[in-house]
Amino acid sequence: MIQLEYLGLAILDGLVNGFSIALIASGLTIVFGIINIVNLAHGELYMLGALVSWVLVSAGLGYGSALIVAPLVVSGMAVLLNMLILQRFGHEPGPTMLATFGILLIIQQAGLAILGPAPRAISPPFNPPVEVGGFSYSGFKLFIGLASLATCLLVSVIFDKSRLGTLLRAVQENRLMVGSLGIDAGRVIMIGFALAGGLAGLAGALNSPVRQIHFLMGFDALVASFVVVVLGGMGSLRGTLTAAVALGLLESLTALFLAPTASRVVSMLIALSYVAVRRLGQAGGGSRS
Repeated sequence: MIQLEYLGLAILDGLVNGFSIALIASGLTIVFGIINIVNLAHGELYMLGALVSWVLVSAGLGYGSALIVAPLVVSGMAVLLNMLILQRFGHEPGPTMLATFGILLIIQQAGLAILGPAPRAISPPFNPPVEVGGFSYSGFKLFIGLASLATCLLVSVIFDKSRLGTLLRAVQENRLMVGSLGIDAGRVIMIGFALAGGLAGLAGALNSPVRQIHFLMGFDALVASFVVVVLGGMGSLRGTLTAAVALGLLESLTALFLAPTASRVVSMLIALSYVAVRRLGQAGGGSRS
């Protein structure tokens, strides 16, 4: 029998993890879901944000500087990758996937050279216990969840209400038409990459004090991001947030019965099965009409 305290703790932990996944996946939603460009190196941008945070904190600059510098550094890296490599392939799916896979390996090896093979850690700058519903929870993890949620909602509002969101969707639909209207589609895509990189870098910086920082940490982030982007509906930032929360809760609740690794595998299998069943249902509905 599961104690009510453990259930409440699992739900709160699932919400916090879900908000963190949503922040990472928001950048992928912009590049993949809205602009329709496959970036397999997105998880490595998240790792890079955590790496920059570790370097800054190790140099004695403080965690607050990491929250500012890491998103800027990763945003700049994303812009450079797009400008120097991906634009040369015209953002075609096949060459872009191959190029970003190569970038993934390069960033991983750079991370290995800087971090070494052993995981690194950052101490939380603050971590007061917070009483929630009769149980105690990490104040810093609660800060991560609230900061991630606020950022996701802000980005969603910007893309729903601003001219930038309209331009990004227009570039996805018809780049030639956008160009004929005097709008530089390449610059719009560049801004999209900058925002996506900044979000990944911020997610890495936020989570660096509660995650092991190692050169392979981007893989899990990439897989989770792709799952929630597809699960939430391509190009929908609010759908990404909803799907990420559902995945976070599913993983946290299954961890009450299973080991952490098994819990992650089971939750991913359930999410992927749902996507497959939904796709088959849509295909079946289309064939009857």
